[in-house]
Amino acid sequence: GKHAEIGIKPQGCVLWSAYSSPIARAAFTWPDDARISKPPRYNQSMKRLVELLKSLWGISQPASPSVSVNPLDYEQLVTLDAESLAEQGILTSYIELLPRLKEYSATPLKVTEVQSNDGLGYTVEAGGRQFIIWEVLESGKQNNDGWERATVAFFQIVNASLEASTYHFYAINGGNDLFGIFLTEQELISAQQVITRRSDWPWLPDDRLPHYGFPVEDA
Repeated sequence: GKHAEIGIKPQGCVLWSAYSSPIARAAFTWPDDARISKPPRYNQSMKRLVELLKSLWGISQPASPSVSVNPLDYEQLVTLDAESLAEQGILTSYIELLPRLKEYSATPLKVTEVQSNDGLGYTVEAGGRQFIIWEVLESGKQNNDGWERATVAFFQIVNASLEASTYHFYAINGGNDLFGIFLTEQELISAQQVITRRSDWPWLPDDRLPHYGFPVEDA
C-alpha cells in the first residue's frame, strides 16, 4: 500500500474540512444526541462558532451570582470532523494539531498511514499500535464504523503523546460536529459539574461498543 510519514515541523492552522464519501455517510452511527447544527468553520469566524456553542449549551447570557459558570474556554476548541478523519485524514489532522500538541508534549508520537486494497483499506500506526480504520471483511464488504474508529484512533494517538502531561485531549460532540479540547482532570470535573446534559460533556473516545465512549444520556 501507500505509506506516508510526518516530521514534527508542521505549519498551518488547526482546520479540518468535511468530505462527502457515501460509504462514510452510511457508516455513521453516533447517538442522535451527539448531533447539533453544524457550526461555521474557523476561517470564517471563530467568534461566531464560539457564540453558537455557548448559545446551544445555554451559557450565552451572563450568569447570576448563584449560577455556576461553565469553566470551558470554547475559544480553545480544535475543529475536527469524524468524516474527514475517516477519509484518510488522520495524518493531515495530526500535522495540523502538532503546534498545539507540542505546547503540552515534548515528544509527540510519529504517525504513519497505510492505504491498501485500492483505497478500501486504511490503517494508522503510532507508538507501536495499529489502528484499522477501514478494512475489507470476509464478506467482501467494507466495515461500516470507519467514522467511529477514526475518532478513537485520533484521540488515543494524541493522548498517548500526553502521557507525561497533566492534560488530556477530550472530544466534544461527534460526527461532523466533532471538536477537541485540552483539559486537566480538574477542568473536566468542573465542566461535568456545571454542564447539565451528559451528551455535552467532554469525553474520551474508546473501543467500547456501541457508543465508543460517547456520554449518552441514559448511561
